[in-house]
Amino acid sequence: MLITQLLSQIAVKNPTRPAYRYLGKETSFSELKIRVARLSYLFQNEIGHHPGGVRVAFLARNSPALIQTFFALTNIRATSIPIDPDRPRDEIENWLKESGATHLAVTSDLIAPAREILSSARLSLPIIEIEKKQGGEYDSSFTAQTDNQPAENDIILILRTAGTTGHPKLVTFTHKQLRFGASSIRGTYHINLSDRFLTKISWAHPFAFLHALLFPILSGATVVIDHGLEGAEFLDFLIESRTNRVLGAPLFFWKLLMTCRSEKRTLPGIKSITVAGGPLSSDVARVFGLMKISVGHCYGQTENLWTISMQDTALSEGSSSAEKGLPGFKYKVVDDNGDEIPGPKPRTGRLAVTTPTAMSGYYRHGAEKKDLAQETKNALRGTWLYTGDVARLDGDGDTLSIQLLGRQSDLLHIDEEYESLNEVNQVLKEIQGVDDGAAFIVPRATGKPIVLCAIVRGAGSISDKQILDYCVGKLPANLAPKAVAFTDFIPKDFGNQPNYTKLRHQFSGITS
Repeated sequence: MLITQLLSQIAVKNPTRPAYRYLGKETSFSELKIRVARLSYLFQNEIGHHPGGVRVAFLARNSPALIQTFFALTNIRATSIPIDPDRPRDEIENWLKESGATHLAVTSDLIAPAREILSSARLSLPIIEIEKKQGGEYDSSFTAQTDNQPAENDIILILRTAGTTGHPKLVTFTHKQLRFGASSIRGTYHINLSDRFLTKISWAHPFAFLHALLFPILSGATVVIDHGLEGAEFLDFLIESRTNRVLGAPLFFWKLLMTCRSEKRTLPGIKSITVAGGPLSSDVARVFGLMKISVGHCYGQTENLWTISMQDTALSEGSSSAEKGLPGFKYKVVDDNGDEIPGPKPRTGRLAVTTPTAMSGYYRHGAEKKDLAQETKNALRGTWLYTGDVARLDGDGDTLSIQLLGRQSDLLHIDEEYESLNEVNQVLKEIQGVDDGAAFIVPRATGKPIVLCAIVRGAGSISDKQILDYCVGKLPANLAPKAVAFTDFIPKDFGNQPNYTKLRHQFSGITS
């Protein structure tokens, strides 16, 4: 089934229910279906149909026009490429080139930046101002041309990995994969038609695209679209829009609680929060618990549509407890020899997953399959996606729980045990005169990997010896850093966690 066919079914069953809310106005599923149909005709006439040959990049804010245009493009067998407009310009240029975009769709606030980016990248792409596209002259029910019938295995979406362990990669998805991805998380949300989902994360991020856009729409719930409010105005907006599901990264939720504290307010009406990019601190999770707001953590990767396991949002599981497997997914952990460690007893190893949402391989426009074969082979072996993460599994089937320990390259592996550096990071931040710090592992050609640390100095002139001596007194010998690198800032990832790969690349020379 196509995702537009599923949208049509929802519009027939719940025609008056709001599909999305933006700037105080709500648009029903019936109206969304009509707009998608008219835009489908418009794009069919303006862009044409070349299955697999039309790739529309979106340099756009979260908006109604993005939702409507995405669904319409699937009807003409075009591929959408969401791009985060807040990323650095060189990243956006590479994103456009490597995806082989043929058109650039923009919201009105980004027309000038889009032209500058195209000029800088020496790209000549037609710009589509999606907020001006209406298609009112076309029929309200779309029928595809007989020689261009959409199929559920059409590639309709290209998403980009974060690149935290190297150069960002592109991954393609079909109707079938998106539909399964949306249905697989339905049970963890216990969704009903009154639910309203909101995120401040760009829908270009795979987590936001699935959980805050596609899943609500394909479940008959409502997408609440943020328009940049902050502070007390944002708290008012949550109430006025009747938002009850909020999604974001740990730093966003910490800031939200700081706003609540400064305004002496709570979050009435919020049923659950979904956290991606790392765990909430126990203190932050506890405060949400006191407000009777359930906390659900979600772990994923772009290669699997950014959802591999998730906590049940109805159980208020709090910070960093184990997550549950999802229906239709299979999980295993393997040892250093690549052999599966059998369950159901607790077992720790490198995590692999097989699921209908897993990618079939990486994508780069113009590249031969053989050029991407090694990158794909590192991640895919048969039907199993090897995540590069280490996890602890306990139980089997319906009783399976999954606790993510971290990237294999970011953990110390000694005598079949994996050690996280979280304890080291906490100790570094205790040191007077240290504004920020992060420990990281550097492999050596001879001998075991060693722990180093990067430090942002605060007031005063703390020395590397003082830092190392403090750590020796607080940490086990195998975790104590062996050298210090002073820096102006600690690179962070999407979840505001240290980017250990960048730290390794930047400071590996201090061991030589």
